[in-house]
Amino acid sequence: MLVAFTTALLCAAAAPQEDALVLTNGKVQTVRRIKAETFKEVIYQTTGGGESRKASEDVLEVRHNLTAKQLTEFAGAVDAMEIGDFGKAATLLDGVLVDQALERSSFAWVRQHALYRQARCFYAMARPKDVTRVVDSLLTSVPDTFFYAPALMVKAESLKIAGQDAQAKAVFEQLASEVANKGLPERWLREAELGQALLDKSLRGKAKERLLAGLAEKNNANFPTVASRANVEIGNVMVSSKEYDKAQGFFERIVKGGSADEMTLAGAYAGLGDCHYYRAQGLAGTRQRDEYERAALNHLRVITMHQDAIALVPRSHYHAAVALRNMKQTETIKQARQLASRLKRLYPQSPWWTKLAQEWQLR
Repeated sequence: MLVAFTTALLCAAAAPQEDALVLTNGKVQTVRRIKAETFKEVIYQTTGGGESRKASEDVLEVRHNLTAKQLTEFAGAVDAMEIGDFGKAATLLDGVLVDQALERSSFAWVRQHALYRQARCFYAMARPKDVTRVVDSLLTSVPDTFFYAPALMVKAESLKIAGQDAQAKAVFEQLASEVANKGLPERWLREAELGQALLDKSLRGKAKERLLAGLAEKNNANFPTVASRANVEIGNVMVSSKEYDKAQGFFERIVKGGSADEMTLAGAYAGLGDCHYYRAQGLAGTRQRDEYERAALNHLRVITMHQDAIALVPRSHYHAAVALRNMKQTETIKQARQLASRLKRLYPQSPWWTKLAQEWQLR
């Protein structure tokens, strides 16, 4: 299993070969063709040939068939993102965005997808100014884009990671106001409310847990993706309080629930990794090795499956590497060194590389 995950670090997933909708209930609905996608609805041709509509608040992701020759560059960018080569992906998307052949109606959807993906690339590279530039371009050039709210979320989270809390708060406030002004789905008002709550540094421990629990309960029935994000944060509070068994239950329910978006799943897997990692530190022998293995597996899931979760991926490199090394087996020690090298190569400015280099006396 560990070998398989390590190998997966070098493998890209194949670009989609059919149109499909990934729904908030966890289901994937294959369709004949996506006809239009806005922040209000997705219009598509069913496999039976009829036309149908799905409210955008029920859709997590819109996937297009990328096998057409005209989409080779865009598909290459998608593949580059899958293996974490965000610099290459961003450059390829520059080419896509100036390709006049993609402006005709059958490929008109490409512009909003390319801009949103480029914003995610810059987010993954910790370049908040470029994220802001691309998101603003997307909202100006495609004002009814399906990615209107997700793009603002990427912008806010990018600013938050950069320590620009006041600016992040302003973006969350903009998102909340657009629900009323533009008729964005109510889900995004709830996301903005949660985002602002997480920026409140005065909340800690049980007080923070109670607030998040209230938000999770408030959103559980109608906005499960928001509830899942709140539950990840509840789990993180429990981990910081050393309540590893309770936290593990929260994270496992999120992973198994099928209603979490990609960033939330990344947080849940990282949380599971943390539960096993910190629990292992109080054990010995086979039990300790088993816990470290589970910690490594979950953090490797973040690294291999959620490459653009920039706040988590370098951290997961660190924890997976330490867990593998602490298993004290020839193969896992080798894998730990490989992960350390990868952390240095991809994230040389990360404090997690600095921490690992100091602890292992690396250069």
